[in-house]
Amino acid sequence: MRNLYLLIFSSLLVSSLASCHKEDVVLSDDTILQSNKDDIQNYANSKGLSGTSTPTGVYVALTQSGGSTVTPGNGQEAEYSYTLYALSRSTSNASVVTDKLVDSTFATKSTYTYLVATNPGLTEGLLRMHEGDKAAILLPSIYAFGTTGSTDGAVLPNSPVRLDINLKRVRTEDQQINEYMTANKLTPTEVTITGLRFIRTLGNSTGNTPTTGQTLTVKYRGQLLRATSAFDSTGTGTYSTVVGQSIPGFDEGLSKLKVGEKATIIMPSKLGYGSTGQGVIPPYAPMRFDIELILAQ
Repeated sequence: MRNLYLLIFSSLLVSSLASCHKEDVVLSDDTILQSNKDDIQNYANSKGLSGTSTPTGVYVALTQSGGSTVTPGNGQEAEYSYTLYALSRSTSNASVVTDKLVDSTFATKSTYTYLVATNPGLTEGLLRMHEGDKAAILLPSIYAFGTTGSTDGAVLPNSPVRLDINLKRVRTEDQQINEYMTANKLTPTEVTITGLRFIRTLGNSTGNTPTTGQTLTVKYRGQLLRATSAFDSTGTGTYSTVVGQSIPGFDEGLSKLKVGEKATIIMPSKLGYGSTGQGVIPPYAPMRFDIELILAQ
């Protein structure tokens, strides 16, 4: 269970916007998508929105410029707020598309997402904004609540949606890590050439240094930088590993410990699960591990 390549992660609490990201959806009815595109264009025209459509049918209209030249990039973290509306054809006139407020929980409160340029949907809109911009992003149903609609019935099946987005800020992984360390008053013992931040929290000068091929018994707790709970932990137990069998950042951190020592390590995604992620670990997500080397044999 403790092999870091085959973790069974505990679930994380995610924002209600998570369902607005495309998962493993295969479009089986082109008619639905074309109908959504038509409805989105009709709605945009009726609201006087001046925007552009992406090849996937996402419509992006800037509603207020923030005046910044900073643009989001692939692999960065976007901080934004949003209000969600469901679009539907009027029951009295099918040529008229109306909107209905569905969720204003995050109208001013920040939420966060990692930007993966190959992901269609909301990410397409965010990547076309600048920091401080506000925009209306209209999504076909495949990138919103799909063929089932929302669980509360507020968004009907196959319905496009409107997101009024305020893009507050974008951050590189280094910015995320450095700001996290400042906020949590963590001072690195060492910043390695790979980008690993190593913070020794308990020393043991008489402890043995592990050698290649030894089996290490460790305790650990791993979490995302914006999470308050662990995605995986040994808890009261331990985990056995051989250096070279775990993710690179974990291996590198262990290699700097002597038996009996503890450390906090913070790693960029290239030392973790990279551009693909795994389980509840999103692509491009930096991570924190608190580790203790119990035994080397």
